[in-house]
Amino acid sequence: MPHDPLQVPTESRAEPTAAARAAIDIDPAAAEDIIRSTEPFWDAMERAGGLVDSWGGGEFSYVPPRVLSFIGQTVNP
Repeated sequence: MPHDPLQVPTESRAEPTAAARAAIDIDPAAAEDIIRSTEPFWDAMERAGGLVDSWGGGEFSYVPPRVLSFIGQTVNP
């Protein structure tokens, strides 16, 4: 079975998924899917020399939603 990065307590995943939903106005399932898909990128940044905290670190709660907001605004100006 594949690793599920959101297989954490509800309160731990609520913040990044809610922020993703607010950033690009998507439903909860889509937000969780997007947050799950960011794990390999997040892990690669950590391996590159600690560019971020480890998975679940503080930056994860606000960086991916900001990136999603930027993408949403760029694609739909």
